[in-house]
Amino acid sequence: MSIDLGRQKPKKLPSDTSVTVIRRCEGAKWRSAKEVAARAGIAEGDVARVIHVIRTTHKHRAKVETKRVGREIHYRIFKQNKTVSVDELTEKLTPIIDGLIAEGKKNMATMVPATVAMLAAKLKRLLDEWAE
Repeated sequence: MSIDLGRQKPKKLPSDTSVTVIRRCEGAKWRSAKEVAARAGIAEGDVARVIHVIRTTHKHRAKVETKRVGREIHYRIFKQNKTVSVDELTEKLTPIIDGLIAEGKKNMATMVPATVAMLAAKLKRLLDEWAE
């Protein structure tokens, strides 16, 4: 004998709902739950649940940031294609930063624009390598 407490299970969402939310709402813009729901074609009440799934399921490779704006929560979704360790970033970027700081301390007569251009090229090469 089962006892009905009047609770209903939330309805199951389509399996591609999270992917749809990520695809239609990713970017640097903060969006309210109402805007996320409108863009993704889901109910506003389901947004928090979908965001939770995106955050906890790493298969989506997306990062969700939240902030409170008044009484609402706003979301920002970023697609994460690849991650680079902090150790690698520190090791490879420190010489470039040090070189730029050294050039920045020089006066206009002793500063070498070619050195700044070379450091910028190294930085661009590293960013391109990490983006692959």
